[in-house]
Amino acid sequence: MFRLACVSLLALAFATPAAVARPVEGMLTYLARVALPAGAEIVIEARGLQDTLLAETRFQTGGRQVPLPFALTLPDGVSARIRAAVVMDGQPLWVSDAITVTAGDTPVALGEIVLNSFQPMGFASTLRCGDVRLRVGFFEDRAVLETETDRLILSQVPAASGAKFEDPADSGTFYWSRGDTALVSLAGEELPECVAVPPEPDQPYRARGTEPFWSLTIAGGQVELIPNIGMAPVRTRLPRAGLDGADFVFDMASAGMVLRLSETICRDLMTGTPYPQTVSVTWQESDLQGCGGESIDLLAGVEWVVEDLDNAGIVDSANVTMEFDAASRRLAGRGGCNRYNAAFDLSGEGLSIGPAAATRMACAPALMEQEQRFFAVLARISRFDIDPTGALLLYSNDQQEPLIKARIAE
Repeated sequence: MFRLACVSLLALAFATPAAVARPVEGMLTYLARVALPAGAEIVIEARGLQDTLLAETRFQTGGRQVPLPFALTLPDGVSARIRAAVVMDGQPLWVSDAITVTAGDTPVALGEIVLNSFQPMGFASTLRCGDVRLRVGFFEDRAVLETETDRLILSQVPAASGAKFEDPADSGTFYWSRGDTALVSLAGEELPECVAVPPEPDQPYRARGTEPFWSLTIAGGQVELIPNIGMAPVRTRLPRAGLDGADFVFDMASAGMVLRLSETICRDLMTGTPYPQTVSVTWQESDLQGCGGESIDLLAGVEWVVEDLDNAGIVDSANVTMEFDAASRRLAGRGGCNRYNAAFDLSGEGLSIGPAAATRMACAPALMEQEQRFFAVLARISRFDIDPTGALLLYSNDQQEPLIKARIAE
């Protein structure tokens, strides 16, 4: 969810400038048949690691209506999250979801970006419905229901008890409060009974290294460095980042520390486990090298399409996929014939996948035989890696060659 607050706008004004060379273009629109008011302003932000501002553009609509083209430039070699908004008198009217641009140096054409009507959430609370977590808030006579993928605006409808809010276009999507519990249905699928739970705090950023065994944590704008096991922590505020080429550099002179983050996959020296960033910390006379971020971020949030199984290729008509869910620690996808899901465990020691549970559709014998081999191979996986081309490689400890090779779906 995208919010433009006064603090954020001040941060934009004083953010460290960066050399820019990579053009990005797109077109903003929305589906509602309403006109933009006079004086509306377009704001587009691109942010990188630790929410570092990479680029920003803003312009008055001047009476123009959607679709509205925009352009900005990004630094070469860094990834970015781009968000757009239509703002009136400092308040967002229309906002986009975050769009991820991967690191590179070629022009980026985002195409048409559909904006959604912004609805503020009051009295927001977090719900747990079985294994699903949701946020619900209220605005006038409407409820705003946030799932992992959608932000739904529900209208209040009559109910025999409690308060019920329903999607005007789909009666199978509703939130129904019943005292201490609630019922939620999404597109006709009713979730287990929902109860209120404390909201999850923002996840801290962590980096670590060996020889010496150091660790660094960033949370709430504070940095904590433990230079080695048993040493007292060094704490200081996180400054605004600068860019040195494609590296994000945080100069903490008051603590005698410089932190450098590179969006280059790093592998733990002891276990070989990959992490999203390569990290270096200069502190006093020490030059600490290690890995940053969480391994799950290399796996989750995308659909992987299997292109090789146990060095035997894939049946041409097969569609074998894998999607890792970070929150539930579940793997799901298509086995080539049936849909499946399985639990997985990921730690600094490796990756393991539990037995797969699948539907029972019948397919061509070749597809069914391959699917059973796929499920059997999943149960043998003990570690993963990402190769220089971006392919996911899944290994068993008793094999030098990957048992599964997959790529992000296009």
